[in-house]
Amino acid sequence: MSGVTLNILIESALLQRPHHQQRLGLQAMRYCRAITNRFCADFPEDRHEEVLGQAFAELMAAGPEALAIRSGLSIFRRAIFAAIRIVRADYAPPGRRTRRMPTGTPPEKVAAEDIGRIAGNQAIERCTVGEPGDRHLDFDLLESRAAADAIKQCEDRVDAEWALRRAPPNVAAALRLICLDDAPVSVAAHIVGLSRFALHRQTTAFTTMWRSAA
Repeated sequence: MSGVTLNILIESALLQRPHHQQRLGLQAMRYCRAITNRFCADFPEDRHEEVLGQAFAELMAAGPEALAIRSGLSIFRRAIFAAIRIVRADYAPPGRRTRRMPTGTPPEKVAAEDIGRIAGNQAIERCTVGEPGDRHLDFDLLESRAAADAIKQCEDRVDAEWALRRAPPNVAAALRLICLDDAPVSVAAHIVGLSRFALHRQTTAFTTMWRSAA
């Protein structure tokens, strides 16, 4: 199942083919949250969840016909941004703009590591969409190492926050400092009011319980 991408799951859902619904939900949540964390940092938790629900509604409304011109991932990404506009407009106080105005949008740039990069045959095949006779490249499917790394970092933070909700408050705070903010163990322990040895004991107890629960 490791080779089943979010794009494949979305296309299967749109085409009403058998697919792992829980896997689709988890991957879609991580992908959507990576976007909303960046563009909607002011949203409370429930609005992030509402964007995901609205994005699925937009995705299903697009229907399988949309796959004739776009990939599943491209359709879902567009659905997410449409959902963001809807949710922000619904919650914006009277008289406030529903979207932030740019204060000097920088020109688009090509990442240095992508200059001179040539896509291989497999990458081109994976990014070719459409019906026979009307096949074309969907450049949204070309992988960007920088973008993939950024999304992976967002996904890791989401996973970490989900797991740390089950930890004692002082252990959770210390692990956030150590794992997410690169704080030294001694500094994290001091901030949460524990000795290094007490923090080690409590962290070990939590991770042991977490492994057994998993």
